[in-house]
Amino acid sequence: MNILIIGATGSIGKAVTHKLVNEYNVNLTLFSRKATTLPKLDNVSRINGDVMNYNDLKFAMNNIDTVFIALIGDLPAMIKNIVRVVIDTSVKKIVFIASMGIYNEIPDTIGAMGNVKFNAMLKPYQEAAKIIENSDLNYTIIRPAWFDNGDDEYEITAKGSPFGGHNVSRNAIADLASKTLTNLNYANHESLGINRPE
Repeated sequence: MNILIIGATGSIGKAVTHKLVNEYNVNLTLFSRKATTLPKLDNVSRINGDVMNYNDLKFAMNNIDTVFIALIGDLPAMIKNIVRVVIDTSVKKIVFIASMGIYNEIPDTIGAMGNVKFNAMLKPYQEAAKIIENSDLNYTIIRPAWFDNGDDEYEITAKGSPFGGHNVSRNAIADLASKTLTNLNYANHESLGINRPE
């Protein structure tokens, strides 16, 4: 299986790369503005590119089966461009890292002020998720709690269900992302919350 990591130099991109390299038999392509600064690894290609450049993305998605996306910035514009390119390729699935709170699913017990209705910083994540959900693509959206390097235990919540915890480890996110990236029949057209049980 050939997997593209968009946002490979970020902490989640690095965690997913580490998980896939060490526990799965896959070929990876790492895509970022500075991907060639990442270490050279077996079965891993590195491509410097701009997520807003159609041709950069089209080149990176050549012969790719699944795409992982963990970005910051103008997410709606970035996701629109990624979706446009995916439609023009043979990519079978995308996995996007959003955030808890984009559906106002954080209960008072955890901190409802983190929901998008109180936290405008989540609006780009909400808009990006809507673009993906309204597309004809096969996707999984992962909505992590605040991430840390703590205990790797995690639980998953479906869209519409309240979050069960405030934090989650990067390794836990990488574990769930790797499962969704390598199994074309797992969590399709789903938006999954992930948190450490409290």
